[in-house]
Amino acid sequence: MSETTTRYPQPRENITGTERTDDDLLGLDDKAIARRLMMIGTAAALRKATLVGNPAPVVAEMYARMTDPRPGDLVMEAGTPFRKNDPDAQIKGFGILIGHREEWASTDEEWAATCAEDPDVRVDERFHDHAWYVQYGPTVEDVCRWTNCEFFAIPT
Repeated sequence: MSETTTRYPQPRENITGTERTDDDLLGLDDKAIARRLMMIGTAAALRKATLVGNPAPVVAEMYARMTDPRPGDLVMEAGTPFRKNDPDAQIKGFGILIGHREEWASTDEEWAATCAEDPDVRVDERFHDHAWYVQYGPTVEDVCRWTNCEFFAIPT
């Protein structure tokens, strides 16, 4: 099926967070952030430990599960531990996976504006992304959209 006949959702379409004020894993105060940074380091070490050749069956099972995150899983963006100079990305790259899917890279309004600005743009040139949605904080609005990245589940 070509992209012109495929109907992808628009960015953030039907994506909503959940009120999680009782979930201390998603706290954003200084104490919670310190705990989160410790968990990021531990999760990165655990992931690295599963990246071995000829793994034991239990390690292979853990790797398979970690590389197949599902909505509701505690997840981390694979580059998060290396973003030491970007605390915002460290915070937003750790949380509860709401969903991941193929969707348009731009909204219908943004695409219409692009087409209006450049009459040579063809309809079948519209890009789509594989987007990840992660709730990183306790409120419904604390949801980050990620593209061009890799997430893994953190065993809990």
